[in-house]
Amino acid sequence: MELGEKICHLRKLSGMTQEQLAEKLNVARQTLSKWENGTSMPDVESVVRLSFLFHTSLDELLLEEERHMEEEKTQITLADMMRINAHSRRMNLLLCGGLVFLAIGILIAVFEKMLETTTENLIYILYRYMAVGEFQAPPFNYEALLLPAFLAGAVGAVLCLCYAVMSRKKK
Repeated sequence: MELGEKICHLRKLSGMTQEQLAEKLNVARQTLSKWENGTSMPDVESVVRLSFLFHTSLDELLLEEERHMEEEKTQITLADMMRINAHSRRMNLLLCGGLVFLAIGILIAVFEKMLETTTENLIYILYRYMAVGEFQAPPFNYEALLLPAFLAGAVGAVLCLCYAVMSRKKK
């Protein structure tokens, strides 16, 4: 598409008449008509004004259509950006999930250790102050409390490992 055809096309898309566009560009309507017919070419200042007025680049106005199409193929499209953004969100979710599970695992392990220590201290105090000398600690399996801690920690570690592997693949 020639420059004159592009000007005519953009003018019609914007719903302007030749007279309205000529007035915005500070040129005569006949001058604009000659540009659109291809009998004359606009000066550089007018091309810049056209580019600004129609919110288009100078390349789009001045370059040939095939060359412009080649440039569009190399540019990142909105679909590409959405795909990159979705991948980034998944990776962030994976990392955050891994860190949360690691934190939960650590908190459960710390809680279990505190509970065990508290119970042992309570047993000692009760044993010391008991009148009857036969006191046995209540049968309780403290290792069973560690199972959720290990599971949460393992899930967190696996998620963080997946994040590390997937982020390296992208590079």
